[in-house]
Amino acid sequence: MVLNGLGAQPTMSSNHGPLIHILMATYEGAAYLREQLDSIAAQHHTNWALWISDDGSRDNTLAICEAFARQHPSHRIHLLTGPSKGPTANFFHLLQSVQPEQASDFLAFADQDDVWLPEKLSRAIAALGDMRPAPQTPALYGALTRLVNDRLQPAGLSQRPTQPLGFGNALLQNVISGNTMVFNVALLERLRHIQPEHAVWHDWSAYQTVTGCGGRIHFDTTPCLLYRQHGGNLVGSQGRSWDKVLRLGMLFRGQYRSWGNKTESAMSDLGPLLDKAALETLQVFKQMRSHANPFERLRLARSGHLWRQTASGRASLWLGLLLKQI
Repeated sequence: MVLNGLGAQPTMSSNHGPLIHILMATYEGAAYLREQLDSIAAQHHTNWALWISDDGSRDNTLAICEAFARQHPSHRIHLLTGPSKGPTANFFHLLQSVQPEQASDFLAFADQDDVWLPEKLSRAIAALGDMRPAPQTPALYGALTRLVNDRLQPAGLSQRPTQPLGFGNALLQNVISGNTMVFNVALLERLRHIQPEHAVWHDWSAYQTVTGCGGRIHFDTTPCLLYRQHGGNLVGSQGRSWDKVLRLGMLFRGQYRSWGNKTESAMSDLGPLLDKAALETLQVFKQMRSHANPFERLRLARSGHLWRQTASGRASLWLGLLLKQI
């Protein structure tokens, strides 16, 4: 449904820029949600619609969303019932539910516990405009974030990619935080081909899809939001030392192997939408994961088609391949 406080038809913003559909998945988010919603309302780019899919919250999440809708009647604020299958399925529910009005619209993922800096959307739109992608070419904006604790006290910056962005990297890891992502309708259309149960995370799927389907990426080294690091994070910033320990534990528990299986299924969903180079890289990825000889698995990983961003990431990749846990 569409919520607005007065029951009147929502009106278009006076901002002449493109319409941005903000996709927010919520669950038990009352502790920090109001600050995030206020930061969206404070954006310099004011032509946005907000799509919220709630996964069955029992706290005040829904009441906060409804109050926000009444306070901002000129915006289209949609409140949806999520599938109650976890955050990835909830974001894919949003990807299927959102209704762009024209091909020039954009979309943005939003977490429930961040605080957006006022120029987040305007910087993204400017960068995507400068890219000038050809019609039907997927395009994605991502950026660094300012890490903060639960009280918004500074804790550093997120990790900047040190190696090129590309499909061979995207098959092995996601290096663009979903909470920074803004993308075009062409990428949305391709993401809709992926079955939610085949996706590891919604933002990882976006990185794989844009690089695998001949798309374009702009990575902004200016932080665009305050990224809370707290006990409720599903996965924190890749720059946190403790998360590196957690990821090593996931490797030994077979989590990376499971993610590889899902990735193969998701790429099968994309099928002919993948370009020729991506299909060739995907074949190397499959051979690397399935070969009986561990040294051949290592050779395939070092062939130049597949890579991780950091030395520690490459070391964990080689260890995982030796143990056949990738």
